[in-house]
Amino acid sequence: MAAGATGVRVVFFGSHKQPSYVVETCTIPTKDFLKDGEILIKILLSTICSSDIESIDGKHEVKAPCVLGHEGVGEVVFSKRFSNGAPDVYAGDRIVFTISDSCEKCFMCKSDMQECCSSNSKYGSIGLKDGMGLNGCFATHMVLKKGTQVVRVPSNISNIVASPANCALSTMVHAISFVTINSKRKQSIAVIQGANLMGLYGCALLLEAGFVKVYCHDVSRERLRLVPKFGGIPVLVEKEYDVSSCQDEEGIADVIIDVCGYWDVIPYASHALRHRGIYLFVGTSHSESKRISMDIIVKKCITIRGIQGYKDIHLQRAVEFLSATVGKYPYESLLSSPFTLHDFHSAVNLART
Repeated sequence: MAAGATGVRVVFFGSHKQPSYVVETCTIPTKDFLKDGEILIKILLSTICSSDIESIDGKHEVKAPCVLGHEGVGEVVFSKRFSNGAPDVYAGDRIVFTISDSCEKCFMCKSDMQECCSSNSKYGSIGLKDGMGLNGCFATHMVLKKGTQVVRVPSNISNIVASPANCALSTMVHAISFVTINSKRKQSIAVIQGANLMGLYGCALLLEAGFVKVYCHDVSRERLRLVPKFGGIPVLVEKEYDVSSCQDEEGIADVIIDVCGYWDVIPYASHALRHRGIYLFVGTSHSESKRISMDIIVKKCITIRGIQGYKDIHLQRAVEFLSATVGKYPYESLLSSPFTLHDFHSAVNLART
């Protein structure tokens, strides 16, 4: 690796270490050190995902030491990726990328389920010894592996809007690809359980897909404050759901999407869904869930589906969605002002709030 080219990265050593992470200088590879299919990018902006906080807190396993971070937008520095003899991207291109690579060879990839690739590596959880030690977004530079899909960012999308597109938004685009509107019903109604980033994106996506009303439930008045700005109807859940309020013959919603991960919201959904309704669990786990009533699921012909990750096409559609709606929804209000890498600790503290 050529000497003289230096950058900065945040190295995470593990939640049990003191300090758990440090900011350090590092060597940036030259083009000669890239493997075929790899791309070196300069990180223009990265964002902190809730899973990054879980990694720092020891609730999410990563191969420490590593560089955390999988959400970001970058500028191409060098590329060794070609299609039919022509470069896929050029130096100076502004791009976003899938949060992991895929091999395109395993059973899952050949079954059009790249998000379940048996040998993929997720950025932000790859050890420093794998490749060149630039496998996360909390750095000045990053090396994208072969098998990582990249999408050019249109000029009408700012870095702050583009940065989270490859995580929460792409995942919600994937989820809503399973949703269809019943043309025989005058009003299609959706409920989102959770007013986090995925919930807010979901409000906009469902409205643009043709839903007449999208209710967004949360226990936090502060989080619900943003819901109307993305077309949703905020509903404060103060203590627990009143299941009796939705036990009418027609039900309340055609689709309910859970992005909050709390098991006690499940009984409400099974009662509130209309016949042939869809219940989606997106990027969440319910390890403490007690049970779901099979009786009501069968009688109402409810479809239940779990969503984890996304396919390459969903990142492309996420960028297209942002480009088409950036003047309609205040995406920049979803993120704070940027911090420098040297002030990473302050950024983490703010992300916890």
